[in-house]
Amino acid sequence: MGRTHALSGAVLGLGVCTVVPPPPGLVPVVVVVCALAAFAPDLDHPSSTATRALPPITWLLSRMIRALSRAVTGVAHRGLSHSPVFAAAIGLLVWWATGHVLPEETAVWTGIAAGAGCWIGAIGDELTSAGNRFAFWPLARVRWPDFLRFRTGGPGEQVVDLLLTGAGLVLLWRMLV
Repeated sequence: MGRTHALSGAVLGLGVCTVVPPPPGLVPVVVVVCALAAFAPDLDHPSSTATRALPPITWLLSRMIRALSRAVTGVAHRGLSHSPVFAAAIGLLVWWATGHVLPEETAVWTGIAAGAGCWIGAIGDELTSAGNRFAFWPLARVRWPDFLRFRTGGPGEQVVDLLLTGAGLVLLWRMLV
């Protein structure tokens, strides 16, 4: 689901920039951070793109997140890291970390983009046939209807990618016009 995560994050970033425009120079930053952060929930899986991104750092993060998720939710994969609680923590962590090296306004936008991107990645996993019962945890346990679900790598995911690409182009056109 790598391409779909990246697309959903980028489209969300464009959507955020359309609704609440940041300073013009930060639009690409918001879109890229949102797209990359959409991979963050899968740090809880040992063979995910996120876990393999920066070894040994991301490998150690994966082990810690899996252990914490198992302790808090009872499951290692698609548990805590696939929740809005985790997304908010990622957003705050990125805001704090970038606040030490970037101007405050940039750090705020980077944190918002990271949190939003992380959560859209978790919501995207909810739409797969395996699902994600923690996408709205602890607020609610939501399960999308089966007809809205798709198999990872299957034709349903290709349709989602096509729809996301179309939505992204529309948002991009709207921003430029």
